[in-house]
Amino acid sequence: YWYGGAEMIAQKWPINKINMKHGAAYLSSDLPKRYGNVLERYYFSSKGVAVFVDSDVPMYVAIEPDIEICLEATYDKSNLVGPDYLYDTGKSTRLSYTVCVGADPNTVHQYMTRVDGGFIKRPTQLPDLRMMQDPIWSTWARYKSDINQSIVEEFANEIIDHNFTNSQLEIDDGYEENYGDFTFDESKFPNAKGMVSKLHDMGFRVTTWVTPFINLASKNYRLARNAGYLIPEDSDGTPAVLRWWNGRGSVVDFTNPQAAQWYRNYLETVKETYGLESFKFDAGETSYLPKLGLNFTFQREANPSEFTRLYAETAVQVGGGMMEMRSSWKMQEHNFYMRLMDKGSSWGGLRGFSTVIPTALTFSMLGYPYVLRDMIGGNAYVFGAANDNKPSRELYIRWIELSAFLPCMQFSISPWQYDDEVTNVAQYFVNLHRTVIYDELVRAANAYVSGASPMLVTPIWFHADLGDATAYTVDDEFLTGDLFLVAPILVEGATERDVYLPGSNIKWLDRMRPECKDRSMVGCVMNGGQWVRSYPVQLDQISWWERL
Repeated sequence: YWYGGAEMIAQKWPINKINMKHGAAYLSSDLPKRYGNVLERYYFSSKGVAVFVDSDVPMYVAIEPDIEICLEATYDKSNLVGPDYLYDTGKSTRLSYTVCVGADPNTVHQYMTRVDGGFIKRPTQLPDLRMMQDPIWSTWARYKSDINQSIVEEFANEIIDHNFTNSQLEIDDGYEENYGDFTFDESKFPNAKGMVSKLHDMGFRVTTWVTPFINLASKNYRLARNAGYLIPEDSDGTPAVLRWWNGRGSVVDFTNPQAAQWYRNYLETVKETYGLESFKFDAGETSYLPKLGLNFTFQREANPSEFTRLYAETAVQVGGGMMEMRSSWKMQEHNFYMRLMDKGSSWGGLRGFSTVIPTALTFSMLGYPYVLRDMIGGNAYVFGAANDNKPSRELYIRWIELSAFLPCMQFSISPWQYDDEVTNVAQYFVNLHRTVIYDELVRAANAYVSGASPMLVTPIWFHADLGDATAYTVDDEFLTGDLFLVAPILVEGATERDVYLPGSNIKWLDRMRPECKDRSMVGCVMNGGQWVRSYPVQLDQISWWERL
């Protein structure tokens, strides 16, 4: 069984289950049948074997489910590298890689991510802890881009009136006059600075949504074009114009130090002008580069993913430990929150609820412990378009329950849009997260930074017996830190599930059932290394167990 690799739209755990038998260039993307927003050239197996491929290899990866994973070095199969690139640089297509072998997967992964000289770096400090303790509230899934000052202020009032805590209010798409302005549209936000000040007085911090795109209509386009800050389409420096999900524009050339400094300084000015605390950084994948990749950028790069890294590096300098990032490449040493790609409001399939745990575990394996699992209930999309209907009540409740055990909770669709019962369930799990789960998350985060612990979202095989094939393949359970085992309901209509408790030498305490405060009660403490079959879990419950 193999782990690591990349985030996928249809995420699987282990990655043996992924169907990519026709293969794709190993570059970041947000498209189907391609590799995803976050990836690393790192794979390791249940037998304690790790493979790490060098960064400058033009890598192409195919996965035939349960048969083989094929790594290939080839320029020909990547449409992001020009045909003259190999000749101009003298690069070879040798598949250069390192193999490390250890006694078991825990040992080899610990070695590959060790603090002193690991192949995968660890962050040197903790992220913003208020985001880990209290919910993020975003305008996106509920309002999409139809926002203005009165809507944002009313949203904040609703949060306070329903007695919810917050880490910040995130003003997403729709606040700019033109994409790439990164400033508030005065016709929609007549007093944005006053609004932010009012939100501060209510106890909110405030962030806004930004991208690496400057649209043609933006007030910043001419300046960026004339200064050579945009990725060109050819050697004469003409900016490449591309279509992204919000129109036509060009991409900031982060290989140019002056362009990166301009972008960073501009966002710092935006922060100071309005009193913002940080930003949500979107996009950054190589699929939004010109077809000739980085052939004509300020600095030509052997790997187009270097653009993704440089974008994230610029972002973290202005966003700090409070920012969230959607795409990343070799940025594990920084302390920002790594966001899962947008999830749909569905139970399974592409981007569905069932992909949350496999994706969070994959992020952990790739060295991004501070996982932000996107909006509770998904983005209210149907077939890629905005949908006015909310996620189903049942799906929304199950999503709240799962989120309570991950590093962050993020709301947009609001509990009170349903009924009082849903609001009460949400308040219960927000309180559980901030008073119980948060302590274990912080302990695990400190341990991870020091090199002593595996991760905040941990696969259950971390506590399993060596060679336990069941633990290696369970894709709907995880450990919060290394203390709480979490087994949510992920199937529509289900009110029971089978729970696998790993580790034959471990005793697990049932924390879901109130009567188990008395540990002597029958069935409250169970030995590991076995299934608990047909375990009843009502709609307002989640199965979770404490390692004794």
